[in-house]
Amino acid sequence: LFVRGLNQGIDFSGGRNYVVQFDHPVKTHELDARLTPLFGGAQLSVITIDDDTKVRISTNYKIDSEEEGVDQEITKILYDGLQDDLNGMSMEDFSTTNENIGIMSSQKVGPTVANDMRTDAYIAVILALIAMFFYILLRFRNVAFSVGALAAVAFTAFTIVGFYSMFWGVFPFAMEIDQSFIAAILTVIGYQINDTVVVFDRVRENVGLYPKQSFFDTINSSINSTLGRTVMTSGSTLLVLLCIFILGGDSIRSFVFAMIFGVVIGTLATMFVAAPVAYLTDARRNTGRSKTAA
Repeated sequence: LFVRGLNQGIDFSGGRNYVVQFDHPVKTHELDARLTPLFGGAQLSVITIDDDTKVRISTNYKIDSEEEGVDQEITKILYDGLQDDLNGMSMEDFSTTNENIGIMSSQKVGPTVANDMRTDAYIAVILALIAMFFYILLRFRNVAFSVGALAAVAFTAFTIVGFYSMFWGVFPFAMEIDQSFIAAILTVIGYQINDTVVVFDRVRENVGLYPKQSFFDTINSSINSTLGRTVMTSGSTLLVLLCIFILGGDSIRSFVFAMIFGVVIGTLATMFVAAPVAYLTDARRNTGRSKTAA
């Protein structure tokens, strides 16, 4: 995060979106290769929409500039870069949104709006973590379970963010941090908590059934007894997500990839983060009580 940062999408960095319609299928990687040099190092994203004849081009080129004619300049750059696929269309027809071919729509997200959206996204994730903490506390009446669940959720969320920070620009699809990515994070958090609650529910049940058994053995047996359910649930979810990732369009590929990675990490975190942290927290709490009583 400190070295590479994040590949922030237009939602969070500000920029312009252009939906361009062609009269034949095009390849997004070829369009990206032709347009990137023309935008002088600015962020650029080209993805398909609906089908291979319509693309969305996003860029933050001169988003902070107050100069007049920036929109016309960008339109000219797009026209020059896409000219080979426009079949001799004029610049005027290309920029007219009421034509069947060319720019169908354009949208600008200013830096101020982008900052507000980024702040709201941070708040949404933090509130979700706090809400999960109190939900587990009310459900199990044990702060150790709340700490374990929060640790697992935070581990999962930060692992996904860290993975996207390390590998954006490496994978052959846009690993952007935008509103859909935040939606994926929140969805994974919900999935993770559901998985964790199942394990903790079995722990609570076994504590009542075997009161003389050590808490360590109770957690181990609870994880083992729910392991089949955990693996099958995660596996069936992954099958659906993999189908969407392979067969779906470029516009949702980054979102689905975050979901796939989150489900895998979330399942592992339930067993190897939530339960161990809950055990350590409960053991320290009980040790402290024993010393006080003594």
